[in-house]
Parts: sequence; structure tokens; C-alpha cells
Amino acid sequence: MMRDVFGQLPSLLPRDDLPLPDGVVPAGIAPVVAVAVEPVHPSNVVLVQMRRDGGPATFLRAVPETGPLQAGRQSYRAALPSLDEGRRVDYRVELTRAGQQLARLPADGSWLTVAGQQAAAALPALAPEPARAPSVAGTPLWGYHLNFFATLIVDLHAETLGPTPEGYRVNFFVKGGRVVGPRIDAVVRPEGGDWMAIRSDGIGMVDIRITYETAEGALIFEHAGGVFDLGPGGFAQVASGQFTGSPPFYATPSWSTAHPNWTWLNRCQGFGIGRVVLEDLQVQCDIYIPEVLSRLGDG
Repeated sequence: MMRDVFGQLPSLLPRDDLPLPDGVVPAGIAPVVAVAVEPVHPSNVVLVQMRRDGGPATFLRAVPETGPLQAGRQSYRAALPSLDEGRRVDYRVELTRAGQQLARLPADGSWLTVAGQQAAAALPALAPEPARAPSVAGTPLWGYHLNFFATLIVDLHAETLGPTPEGYRVNFFVKGGRVVGPRIDAVVRPEGGDWMAIRSDGIGMVDIRITYETAEGALIFEHAGGVFDLGPGGFAQVASGQFTGSPPFYATPSWSTAHPNWTWLNRCQGFGIGRVVLEDLQVQCDIYIPEVLSRLGDG
């Protein structure tokens, strides 16, 4: 069991103000799973493992909450998919750090279950309400959740081309890397890279083309666009040869493979968020696969 620097065992706790959902919920409601972790550690990761109607398990990555925190404790929250009448979701919560499971809820590894039930019909109004024109302005139409796919860490070396009509071009070639998640553990082959053009406003236009290689020898090609925000002075900084800081970037990976074990990935669209440690030229990225659920307000 991994301890912190003070020798304290990490704990995963239900929130006092928001109990873990269990049992029947009104149809169309997206149950919220909220937990607390102590002690606080920057490498803590909270995953919600879930399965819908007894199907295969998938993972949601809980989001750390901002705002007032209890001393020594960090809160995390994730939304389960909204449930139609008669549908169910089983789930359990895991606390991990550096890929090692530290704690779980329920502690015995069993599953909690929530099921959708049609909400009771409202009493008839005494007088009809005036008709209102439907409006979707400023409101989302569709429910969704993000399935955590993998963490991608890649070491790079830079080839500077300099100012071009498209921007200041730097090719970042892969020295080595690894992509690890609930369904994948693969290396990143060194032939790929990011053929980046940095605009005058400090935005780098991502053009990633890399190849994963799994233990069984499957080759998976990833192509991603996106933006790399070096800040307003980023163009001048890179043009002067300075690679400092850890700017954020956002990527849109998609995948292509012929291996029969991985063709399901050909149908997926990913969303990556992370930072680049410029002093080390290392990419640190979390990749999610979004899933569109039912239209909000239906059910």
C-alpha cells in the first residue's frame, strides 16, 4: 500500500453532504457520484468504474472540485449517465496513484446500483399555463459523459525550421513514450511526431501523427489536431530558442488500425487535454472518448 510522505494511508470516503447514489432514481436524472480523498496529493486519480445493464465495464474519471476545501481533504465528482425507465447502472469508485489502486468504495469491491424509474405524474394545474415558444438558446441539447481512455506520456526532440508562411515551424519528433489506460497498454513508436506551426499570437497548431504498438504486436495510428497555447509572447519565445514553462494543449485524436482486437477504436473520436513540460520536451496528456447520451429533457 502506497503511503504519503508522512506515512499516512490514503482514504476514499463518501461525502457527508452528498451520499453515494444507490437504489431508484427518477428517469432522466444523471446521478452524481461525489467522494472525498485524504490526504490531498497532486497525483491522486479517482475513477468511477461502471457497467450499464450488466454490460462491459467502462471508466469515468472524476473531476476534482474547486472552492473551499476541508483541510487535508480533496473532493471529487462524476456524473453517471442519465437513466431511462427500467435501465440500471452498477458502479464502484477507485482511488489510484501512479497506476496503483490505493482504496475503493465499496471497500469490499462490490457494486452499487442505481435504476431509473418514471417520475410520478404531476397533479393537473388549476388553470392552463400560457403557451411558450420552445427555445434552445444558451442551453445544451444532449447529455454526455467522458470515458477515460488512457494517459499518454511522450518524450520529444525538436527540429526547428523557423518562420514560414504558415507560422514558426518546429517539428517535435518522438523519442519514446507510452499510452496506458483501462483497456490499453502500449508503447509509442519513435517514428512519429507533431509537425507544429506556431502563429504570431502564440498558438501552436497541433498536427500529431504517431503509432502505438501493443504487446500483441498491434499497430494503431493516431492522428490529432488541436491547439497548443504558448501565451501572447509564445512566438517570440520559441523563435529565440527558449523552451520554458508547461503550456496547456488540447487535442482531438482519432485512430486507425487493421488489427482485429482493436478495430473498435476506428469508430472512436477522442479528446485530449494536458500540458507540455517544455524544459524536458515531454507531453503529458489524458485522453477521453466522449459518448452522447439521450436528449436533455427526454424521459
